[in-house]
Amino acid sequence: MTPPTDAWYAAEGPESDVVLSSRVRLARNLAGYSFPGAFTSDDAESVQSLVFDAFNKLDRAEDYQMVRMSNLDAPGRRILSERGVIEADTGSEPWRAVVVRGDGVVSATVNVCDHVRVAAFSAGLAPQVALAEAQGIESALRRTVQFSAAEDLGYLTASLTDLGTGMKASAILSLPGISMSGMIDRVLRDYLAQGFTVRGYYGSESPDESLGFLYQVSTGSSASGDVEGQIEAFSLAVGKLVEFERRSRRELYSTRPTTVEDAVYRAAATAKYARFIGSREAVDLIHRIKLGLSLGLVTGVRDRELTALMYRVQNAHITFVIMGGSIIIEEDVTGEERRVDRLRAMVIQEVLKDVDIKERR
Repeated sequence: MTPPTDAWYAAEGPESDVVLSSRVRLARNLAGYSFPGAFTSDDAESVQSLVFDAFNKLDRAEDYQMVRMSNLDAPGRRILSERGVIEADTGSEPWRAVVVRGDGVVSATVNVCDHVRVAAFSAGLAPQVALAEAQGIESALRRTVQFSAAEDLGYLTASLTDLGTGMKASAILSLPGISMSGMIDRVLRDYLAQGFTVRGYYGSESPDESLGFLYQVSTGSSASGDVEGQIEAFSLAVGKLVEFERRSRRELYSTRPTTVEDAVYRAAATAKYARFIGSREAVDLIHRIKLGLSLGLVTGVRDRELTALMYRVQNAHITFVIMGGSIIIEEDVTGEERRVDRLRAMVIQEVLKDVDIKERR
């Protein structure tokens, strides 16, 4: 599978100083078939064939790649996992599959948790945009296949929390102001009480810690109301969190300017001049620079470039570039891991070549 382009995450999005991306997923199952967890092998193959046929009948069907998980090579699997298209532990049975549109905006899994889960991404806080993309594909698929539903329950899904609309919306947020101010635990409790799920997006088993201050906010049950109402409630809730984060950043810099400057300037210096940068370090550096950008401490880069960089520096993406053979790395840099860390530093420094810091007078 050829990795999709970086079109969607390199685009400008609303509230991009805080919200990196939005995602909407619609879970659907074909009428007359058991859920994947209770499949016979014949049913599994039949469902996959029907779903593939439905995608092949879409307008511009040639834009979609349909691949059985058993045929997806290790680099392709890791890239799709890093982009949030599949989970890292998705099974490799031949009756499971993934579908990806060439621009990377729309994707679908087949026979993973449900028969088909259509997902769409958008830059920044724009779940309505992602919803429109996902609904457009789901509606087109319905011209070919019938999805299972009940009048009093809505769409029937493998998970009880997906009953009803079958929709799940999520957004990835950068929350350094709330985190560094020691308020993240309170925020997590407040949003959990409202029925949302909030978890660290990178690097920690603890829900109140996350590498790069990145957190994912998701809707809970989809049983109540319609998709429009659910999206509106989600957008409102995330919007309030955006404003709280902005206020927290300003207050943090007002009360602890030297601490904030040290975090930002140290990150900028390391990112611009280090010769080797690991994946975890890269995520942390990028989002400390992002904090500085929002406070006017850093110039020469844009939020969308930092968001795109977060994906580009992941291990599988860097390895894919090395495999292309078009990048020259110094002869004294040997070993795969060392070469990956070296190229990651080079990629970061190309994007940040015009970055400068603004010190207090």
